[in-house]
Amino acid sequence: MTTTTPLNPIDMAFLWGESDTNLMNIAHLDIFRLPADAAPDFVSNLVAELRAYATATSPFDRRVHGRLLPQWRSVDELDLDYHLQRHRLPAPGGQRELGELVSRLHSIRMDRSHPLWQMHVIEGLDDGRVAIYIKGHHALLDGVATVRLARKVMSTDPEEQGRPAIWAYRETKRRRPDAERRDARLGSGALLEPLRGVNALASSLQAIGRMYGGLRSADTQLVKPYSAPRSILNGPITAERRIATQAFELNRISALAQRTGGTINDVILAICAGALRRYLDELGELPPEPLVAGMPMSFRPKDSDDAEGNATTMALATLATDISDVRERFSAILASTVKAKEHMGGISAAAVTGYTAMLMAPFGAGLMLGTGSRTRPMFNVVISNIPGPHAPLHYNGMTLDEWHAVSIPLDGQALNITIMSYAGRLNLCITACSTALPHVQRLAPYAAEALTELEAAYAQTASAPAVD
Repeated sequence: MTTTTPLNPIDMAFLWGESDTNLMNIAHLDIFRLPADAAPDFVSNLVAELRAYATATSPFDRRVHGRLLPQWRSVDELDLDYHLQRHRLPAPGGQRELGELVSRLHSIRMDRSHPLWQMHVIEGLDDGRVAIYIKGHHALLDGVATVRLARKVMSTDPEEQGRPAIWAYRETKRRRPDAERRDARLGSGALLEPLRGVNALASSLQAIGRMYGGLRSADTQLVKPYSAPRSILNGPITAERRIATQAFELNRISALAQRTGGTINDVILAICAGALRRYLDELGELPPEPLVAGMPMSFRPKDSDDAEGNATTMALATLATDISDVRERFSAILASTVKAKEHMGGISAAAVTGYTAMLMAPFGAGLMLGTGSRTRPMFNVVISNIPGPHAPLHYNGMTLDEWHAVSIPLDGQALNITIMSYAGRLNLCITACSTALPHVQRLAPYAAEALTELEAAYAQTASAPAVD
């Protein structure tokens, strides 16, 4: 039966802001190791098994209905010739060939006559592994939601078989205790709901006021919106994408966080700052003012079964790229993230959606009007840190070796860096407009060298208590 579902304002903004150059594709690039006894037709059988799932569960059964005020409308059956495709890499089948194919697939806008997702099974890797690239529209789900779905579809048991396709996974919704308590309230209690909405709106306005009202204050540690410098990271883009990856051992990052007194996320920001400073300096494009990072933060409850739409807000922090000394740069980043956390901690959970909508409204308007690259950027680069599972995962006999999150460049935001943790490693994925940022793939090895530089700078520092 066909059903229609409204979109929340953030989801709707992702639909309105999409164009032939502003592609709202988010994706995972998952690289699997086949079982030792895999037959020559293993991949063919895998694809055949996936094709057996002709119907989808929410949100994979949703396509866009309407233009001005779009809604989701469910479909009864999938066109798997569109949604599920198979590829073979040209020889030699290395990281370069894989990166070129994924870059090309990520440059294609999805067809709104279908539900907004696709899966691409990629074979021909030189080491015998198989890659699965699955992308979806950012209006359909956010990065945290896709991780949770993938974790549920896969298994911690390497021998388990019969796991479903991700688009057909079905789970009984758990009723949250807070919802049960709310339903049990007397009618007089329900009358308080409008008041809670007013309080949430007031909290949102106060948080926005604290940020914008501080533009003239002497406190330079809380980064204000639109205080970021102009840079080539924030120019116009085309539909051409470039994907590059790098992986770090999590214990290296954790040990460094202990020595610096910061968090794992602070170390990630410092690594990205070092790589960006070197890359832009080589191009002669390093701004004299520090770059600003936009950091997506999930407010999806940890025990939530909801994997639809977006539950993400944005925090701002300096990357201190104007500072050449590694330790001084890290100290500036740490002070900035502490202030950002204090600011975000003052916003109630009920007010986060309104706060995000108001904060990002000028940014979204710039996307829709095509002026995003012509105004001062709200931030210079998005740097996301998505937590993944600690234990290795398996899917119908295959073992997941690498898990990379591929994200979105936009007009005025030509670079996106997403880090995802999985099984003791941090997987960094650079997604960029290759037209706006020449040789941007160099950022991946530069990030590895920035980590080594940080470790050398703090080699003699005693460890502080570990912080996540």
